[in-house]
Amino acid sequence: MSQMSAAMEISHMATHSDAARVLRRTIVIGLIAFLTVVDLFATQAILPSLAKAYQVTPAAMSLAVNASTLGMAVAGLFVAFFSRRIDRRIGILISLCVLAVPTSLLAVAPDLTTFAVLRVTQGLCMASAFTLTLAYLGEECSAMDAGGAFAAYITGNVASNLIGRLVSAGIADHFGLAANFYFFAAMNLLAPRWFILRFAQRCRYFPRARRLHPSQSGRSICAMRLCWQVSASDFASCSLLSAPSAS
Repeated sequence: MSQMSAAMEISHMATHSDAARVLRRTIVIGLIAFLTVVDLFATQAILPSLAKAYQVTPAAMSLAVNASTLGMAVAGLFVAFFSRRIDRRIGILISLCVLAVPTSLLAVAPDLTTFAVLRVTQGLCMASAFTLTLAYLGEECSAMDAGGAFAAYITGNVASNLIGRLVSAGIADHFGLAANFYFFAAMNLLAPRWFILRFAQRCRYFPRARRLHPSQSGRSICAMRLCWQVSASDFASCSLLSAPSAS
């Protein structure tokens, strides 16, 4: 009986450990997704303030803000075409680190053209990191863990839509437009930190997928398709919500 009780206790501890691992994994992946694309949505909440600051019409400001979608489209095509030649972890880290540069420069952009170019650069970095991360999770996770990893990543992406807008509006109202961009640049730098700590080395959050597993490439392709679908819906909602009214 004592041996059976000990076995049951060990099984219970193992189950508890697995649940804690899944929770930590979900939080980390969600945070990385949140910090990767939060800049895409955050700027939508301060369009009136930006239009006033640059002394342009809301339509012109909306076009400049949504220029990031052009960068995302270009980056998506580039990553899809050269995906086999790009090291996932290095590409993700470079994209996440470089993203903070145009974000911080938006605080001192002298004119609307410069602002639009910086938004395109943001889009390039965001889409590269987004696409490569989904591909990385699809290739490195076991088949059982891949679904949960994708769900956590998409959840973080969706959460950034609402939370990014609320935070951006609050900071801009209380501390100004420049402080808003500096704050989000600092947030961008948190994403590579999380990635380095948890995923840049051999990932310990997932049972490893076997190399050359027949389903490995299939999961990577599904990840790319999922990226395109989510990005397309985000771009559509981004454009619709930021479009100036007829009045």
